[in-house]
This record gives sequence, C-alpha cells and structure tokens, in this order.
Amino acid sequence: MPSIYDNVPSWSAIAENKFDIVSHQNRFFYAIRNMTAAQNNLAPTSSLQTNWDGYISINGNLIPNFWWKPSYNARVELKPRIKINQFGNGYQQRIVDGINSNLVEMNLNFENRSELETVSILHFLNQRNGQESFIFNIPTIFSKSNSRLTTRFTCPEWSPTYVSYNNYNLDLRFIEVPL
Repeated sequence: MPSIYDNVPSWSAIAENKFDIVSHQNRFFYAIRNMTAAQNNLAPTSSLQTNWDGYISINGNLIPNFWWKPSYNARVELKPRIKINQFGNGYQQRIVDGINSNLVEMNLNFENRSELETVSILHFLNQRNGQESFIFNIPTIFSKSNSRLTTRFTCPEWSPTYVSYNNYNLDLRFIEVPL
C-alpha cells in the first residue's frame, strides 16, 4: 500500500491549497496560503517566502526551513554540560564540557491541526529523517547569535495523535545543532 508521502505532485501552474506539498528540482515545498492560478505562476524557488516555504535562502544556499507555528507553552530546556571533579572536604572543580556545551532543546506542541497541515509537517520531518538539520525561528531570548535564522535543529522524535475527524495533535522534540 503506497504511503501518503509517496505521491507528491510536481509543481505546475495550478491553484494550490494551504499546506499542499509539491516537488520541484528534487526538493519539497509547502504552500503557505491558498493561491489562485495567478499567484502560483512562479516556480517555488523563485517565490519562496511569498507563496511557498520549506526552504530558506542563506548566502545563496537553500536550507530546509521549519515554518509551521507551534501552539503556546513550548517547553525549552537548557542543560549546560559540565565536568565536575570532587575533592576532599566537599571542594568541587567545575569546567565546561566541550565547545558547544549549552544547546537548546525544545518540546513543541501542535494542537488541533487539520489533516492537511499535519500531513505537511509529518512530510517535512520524514524527509529530514531525524538526521538532517533545518532552520527553526526560535524566540529571541534563546538565540545565541544576532540572526535567529542561523539556529539549526534536528527533530529526532515526533508523536502524532489522532483526536477526531480532521483534528490532530503533534508533539515534536527539537535539539539545537551547532554550526
């Protein structure tokens, strides 16, 4: 039985619905709004951030971009890695463990999502397969650089939940990847 992820149509100048998935030049793009044929007359690579998403151009390179907005109350974990040497009389010496010792981990929830949106999110995650990093626009207070668009993550695990007809919840775990 074929998967819903196997039969992704190629891009063509046809009206698309929000969250529809198309392939173009061996990449997958996701419609970010309902479009008329006139809005959809440009290929996804030339109309990124206007009608399509899934990639962002940084220094001329297309980098995968997770553009869906999570529900409120995302849990962010900061666990600095340190090495502790214990000496007599309770004295401790603590040192940072490695160069990138304080990476952000986020547990994101996507609640009450339609089947189309859920399929597009799951498609994006399945394409990355837990190993390929992607850009995710995190809140400024957790960003370590001047540009939040340089923060890359992997998603090693995700759990979709079927709530009712056309109503799904997703729990995703994002782990920051050092550049």
